Amino acid sequence: MEKNRPQVGSGPSNSDSPSDNVNSSITSSPTDTLRTSKNPSAKIIKNPTPILSKIRKFKNNDFVLNYSKGWNGVLVGLRKLLQLNYEGGSNYANYETQKGILSLRLSDHNANGNNFNTDHINISVYVALIEYQHVETRVKYIEYRITKETYNKYPKKVVYEIVTAVERALSGEVFELNNDIAEKTPYEIEI
Repeated sequence: MEKNRPQVGSGPSNSDSPSDNVNSSITSSPTDTLRTSKNPSAKIIKNPTPILSKIRKFKNNDFVLNYSKGWNGVLVGLRKLLQLNYEGGSNYANYETQKGILSLRLSDHNANGNNFNTDHINISVYVALIEYQHVETRVKYIEYRITKETYNKYPKKVVYEIVTAVERALSGEVFELNNDIAEKTPYEIEI
């Protein structure tokens, strides 16, 4: 059974969803986030080489992101860079890594862990533009919360750290963000 989570913070009246010209209301439940990762037919990216190539271009300033529209604008570029899909107000991808399937979620709000796949390495990264109360989870996941103040003060550093963490994970290492960028919260099975 899905639970609605009341909004803790405030944000714009509609979140930007540049793909398919669809606007998702911020009052909708974030329980739709990552639903497709539970779907056994959800696409798993098995060859990280094209993504790693784009990451190298990004690090060489040959893959430019538009920072002028804030975090949601940067997410448009990160979708292309990291082959993320936009679904339910969040951006996600499932990558096959040496450590197992990594389900990555990037968003402007915190996750509902019950929407992750129990067999995956589940990582949620969000810039805290909107926050919901935590929902008890049946799935283990790690969430990285980046304050909007940190993002607004150091947007390029934050994005660089996220991209580097993805690069490390795709190369067989552990996904990890520095604690000067993000607060890490591991969620264990609570239900």
